[in-house]
Amino acid sequence: MKQYIYYRDALEAVKRLRVNSEGRRYVVRFPLAQRIEHFILILSFFALAITGLAQTYYNTLAGDLTLNALGGIDSSRLIHHFAAFSFGILALYHVAIFVDEVFVHRRFGKIFPTWRDVTDAIQMIKFNLGFAVRRPLFDRYNFEEKAEYWALVCGMIIMGVTGIMQWFPVQLTLILPAGWIIPISRVIHRWQAILMVIAILTWHFYNTVIKKVNLSIFNGNMTIENMKEDHPIELACLEQASAVIQNKRWPLEIEILLEDVNKNIGTEQAVHAEEETVEEVVLEENTEGSIQ
Repeated sequence: MKQYIYYRDALEAVKRLRVNSEGRRYVVRFPLAQRIEHFILILSFFALAITGLAQTYYNTLAGDLTLNALGGIDSSRLIHHFAAFSFGILALYHVAIFVDEVFVHRRFGKIFPTWRDVTDAIQMIKFNLGFAVRRPLFDRYNFEEKAEYWALVCGMIIMGVTGIMQWFPVQLTLILPAGWIIPISRVIHRWQAILMVIAILTWHFYNTVIKKVNLSIFNGNMTIENMKEDHPIELACLEQASAVIQNKRWPLEIEILLEDVNKNIGTEQAVHAEEETVEEVVLEENTEGSIQ
């Protein structure tokens, strides 16, 4: 696996590979700007979900209690519109960052789907069914994270378009037929909102909290051990890029040998298993000594 890196990539790798006060290495996975972006996304999303579903199901007990807690239907709509505006500004900022990365710095993000994601998904299914020995090796994002991201992007576009259609119905009906465009936009907006809420509360919550607690999007950091398990290719790229920071000619081609990455993961797992065995033996000896 080969790729070209520039001085900026090597410098970024050096900054992201750090050592804490206890001497343990870790990786800065998400910078502060991305963490703030995610925090605003959470607030605006749940504000939209709560106020939107309360207005949709106003005739239910939960909807009525929510609307009363928010100060009534008018207040709920005001909060909904403010959250939608914040969501839209956040989306524009996200697009601006993407344009800057691609057209100014000539760097394409690793969030785009590739054929490797298909093979990784197949490999993961085989591993879960017991037909493969190892999990697939992931780069910065695995196929599940990419699927969640692009599902959110598509959902945001649908919600944004249909939401604007309902926000400005008078202006819209000057262009499009009023008899069917507004009702259809309401139906699409409602069911897309329900789908997104269910996806966030089940799939996303399961992957980040229940299946394995991952707080890197909040504190920004991930341990080397977790990086080796979840994003070994990205870790290998960071280590190689940081090692060539003194290079004088850019761009520089580096090569990630997947066999070596697999070997490192296997070594780590073996060492971890050996440490657990030693701890069990020591515990057993201490227990026997206390009995005597």
